Amino acid sequence: MRQRIRAGHRRFVREQRLFTSRQRIALAIRDGGCRWKGCDRPASYCEAHHIDEWAKDKGRTDIDRGILLCRYHHMTLHHGKWWITRRGKDDFVLHHPSGETFVMRPRTVLSYAFGGIDPPPRRFRPAA
Repeated sequence: MRQRIRAGHRRFVREQRLFTSRQRIALAIRDGGCRWKGCDRPASYCEAHHIDEWAKDKGRTDIDRGILLCRYHHMTLHHGKWWITRRGKDDFVLHHPSGETFVMRPRTVLSYAFGGIDPPPRRFRPAA
């Protein structure tokens, strides 16, 4: 889908609605998985969510305006009338319909899960 936007005398074209695979990798590195508080779903289980609706708010498909959410929390967000905001490069903020807000911090690195474990031994030897 191609949509033209005028800004002063310049024209910008929004061609991409879905996040590219490279953008999803960047989101996975930044977010580490679902950013919903208490969720442990890894990035491979997540969907990229536009915090500004693409069609309604003319939201941009870039990593600063996207966040990873698992399918359950993505549907909870849309069907439960929650919304997410972000000011500049600050943390994302989740807004409940009642007015309560929650800061959505990046997940901590799970390095403790592999602490003290050596990599497995090589199974094959290179041919001579």
